[in-house]
Amino acid sequence: MQVDALSISLAPREVSALIMSVPLPQGIQISDVALRDSGLELTVRASFLFNLPVKFKVEVQSFAGSRISLRVTPPIKPNWLVIRPLISGVPGAMYAGHSVVEVDLVALSKGYISSLTIRNVSLNRTGLRVDVSEIKSNLSWSELAGMLLRA
Repeated sequence: MQVDALSISLAPREVSALIMSVPLPQGIQISDVALRDSGLELTVRASFLFNLPVKFKVEVQSFAGSRISLRVTPPIKPNWLVIRPLISGVPGAMYAGHSVVEVDLVALSKGYISSLTIRNVSLNRTGLRVDVSEIKSNLSWSELAGMLLRA
């Protein structure tokens, strides 16, 4: 199956619900998501940090092919102790160093998408918008429709 172009828009509430539903390693939880003008702010609590809230600012840095680079700014550098385990639980995400996390949408799809090209990503107070093109999948249209109907 191939789709020439697709745009996905999520309202702020949907972005928050999506992020809050990401499975995380034991002892780490996201307690709040707030969208800002240039990205979002996550409040993370970790049991090994006595469940004190730590806020991270997340902004889209760049995108190319199927990868999106996010700049994650902790209040102080040692808080990468929190974010590295959090990232390791997300398929297709990798810590790229210097406060950059790279997410590969093909890897995140867990095999449903074989390739795609990101044309635009916008994350701000109004929500998330992702425009992609040249989406290829090994699934047939009937398999995709069946998955959507079961969801």
